[in-house]
Amino acid sequence: MPKLRLCNRPEFMFMEGCIFINYRRQVSAAAAGRLTDRLVQHFDHERLFMDVDGIEPGVDFVKTLDDQVARCVAFLAVIGPGWTDLKNAEGQRRLDQPNDNVRVEIESALKRDIRVIPVLVDGARMPTAEELPDSLKPLSRRNAVTLSHHRFGTEVDELARALQRALKLHPKSPPSPTLAAKDTPTPSWIDFLFSFEGRISRKAFWLSGLFITAVCLLVMAGLAAALGMDSLDQQKGVSKLRHLYTVATLPFYWPAFALYLKRLHDFGQGKGGLWPVAILSVLSEGLSLLNFETGSQVIAIILTGVFVIVGCVKGTPGPNQYGPDPLADTSRRSAT
Repeated sequence: MPKLRLCNRPEFMFMEGCIFINYRRQVSAAAAGRLTDRLVQHFDHERLFMDVDGIEPGVDFVKTLDDQVARCVAFLAVIGPGWTDLKNAEGQRRLDQPNDNVRVEIESALKRDIRVIPVLVDGARMPTAEELPDSLKPLSRRNAVTLSHHRFGTEVDELARALQRALKLHPKSPPSPTLAAKDTPTPSWIDFLFSFEGRISRKAFWLSGLFITAVCLLVMAGLAAALGMDSLDQQKGVSKLRHLYTVATLPFYWPAFALYLKRLHDFGQGKGGLWPVAILSVLSEGLSLLNFETGSQVIAIILTGVFVIVGCVKGTPGPNQYGPDPLADTSRRSAT
């Protein structure tokens, strides 16, 4: 999750166009962190503010919250499942408490000329006016934005562009193409196939995948020829060859996983999407060694489908947290 900042710190006192992200930690902390991580691709980090920690003892926290919200031109109220019903230790609904931080922040935003946008995450629905205290009822009339799991990055990008258009917020300045070309060394083929850093395009993914598959098939064909299957007992020979195939293909998983992860990076996803594929691959090989061919083949079909889908998903335009746009790099090299 991004480092939390206070809007009233001296170095941010005169920053114009701040975006305040309001959320409940118990309900939507992960979604709010993911939202902020994505918005950082569009706005300078200093424009994004989450939480209000570090208020000194004896300070009027309601006034402090009000002052901080007042410095923002956009207010994102992140609403997750159970947002309206969450209760405190005494069993009282938190939204009904006048000193509830989330309530105080939203109240402050609603009473000012600030663009307040409800952001629905994790399948949450928009609260009705009847579910909200009187001071928050205007929130129910604000047009909400819904962020789904499967289109999270695209939907946040759309939200960021809408904020830029409506509020005249300046987008994050991209690095100079000349400097990027100068400072970013061209990776070697070893880095390309074996490194887990950076991004690759769909074309590079398919061409590299076909190359790895061809080499793997050549290795398997060489094993079959070296064993001389015609001179071996058929049943024993097939079993021996199957086990050798399994062992011989293990080194090819590294470049396959590296290419797969870099494709995930290209559309803004991290290592979380790699672990299920790695686990299924190990399970498939284990079942093959134990002669459970049907189970191994079913998993292999599933993995093939996953790789095909990942190879077809379009990457995010422009640079993201994993590196520059590989298509932009290609265009720049062609132009030069």
